[in-house]
Amino acid sequence: MYNNEQKNEENFWISYADLMAGLLFVFILVLGAIVIKYVYSQNNLEKEKQALNQSQEELINKNEVLNKLNTLIKNLEAEKSELSTQLSKSNETINLNNEELQKLKDVLLGYELKDKEQTTELENRQNQITLKDSELTVLLNKLLEQEKAHQKTVEEFDITKAKIKTLTGIKLNVITKLKEKLGKSINIDEKSGAIKFSSNILFDQGAYKLKEESKKELNGILKNYITTLLEDKEIRKYIHGITIEGHTNSDGSYLSNLQLSQQRALEVMQFLYESNNINKDLLNKYVSSSGKSSSDLIYKDGVEDKDNSRRIEIKFIIKNEEAVKELQNYLGEKE
Repeated sequence: MYNNEQKNEENFWISYADLMAGLLFVFILVLGAIVIKYVYSQNNLEKEKQALNQSQEELINKNEVLNKLNTLIKNLEAEKSELSTQLSKSNETINLNNEELQKLKDVLLGYELKDKEQTTELENRQNQITLKDSELTVLLNKLLEQEKAHQKTVEEFDITKAKIKTLTGIKLNVITKLKEKLGKSINIDEKSGAIKFSSNILFDQGAYKLKEESKKELNGILKNYITTLLEDKEIRKYIHGITIEGHTNSDGSYLSNLQLSQQRALEVMQFLYESNNINKDLLNKYVSSSGKSSSDLIYKDGVEDKDNSRRIEIKFIIKNEEAVKELQNYLGEKE
């Protein structure tokens, strides 16, 4: 009888021990699942942090996400601590029932749902960052193309300025040679290289025929001026043309002055042509005449200088000079 009671007592404790072992195993499984899930969550969060750190453009958004994740981690740690406390109490009381186990499952399910929501949100943000990275790449490529185009423009700009400087130097060189050739016999414009004859010296008032007494001096000056420009091949290759222009003052009508200025310019052209001092083929190719009427008056102190406005002006044009002037104006605006 005593032996039977002893056996029953031993069986009770064995069953009790088995129950305790079973409950401990269940507790370890639950705790292990929570730890694994927590580690998995931590790994996912770390990967997402690294992905978010790749974009400087989204630094503010990443910081906000990281702050949220840090808050979530703290909440998870707090919940984990609370759960550990609850499990410890349950282990101490050895009264963990199915209802409490179900609560733990619900908590774990809640963690899974939260993790899925956070993962989805992070994926959406990553997609947005990827789109912005693509837009940034397109903008960067456009910027590089614009920089290349700008560099090419700068190089062309420098080449153009160098060409202008060369052509300007050529004109100054031609003007210097004209001064050396003509000496002080007549004034040469410092900038344009043009020479001027007063109509009072060459013509009578209202007439277009040259005065006999002016022909000798005119012949010498024209010969030296034209030959310097046309007979030197190194200079001639830069000459586009030589123009003999007739100018009047504002007395009389524009049309009558136009006719008179044209006749006077043509008279000088004819005199030059008949002087036989210069190769006629060169004259035909390079020299022309025109009348300007009163379109280019000379002023002194804001008042028309009628005597100086009546003049014959002879000027030369360097090849591409008009284009150079436009480019100089353009470059002046840009600088």
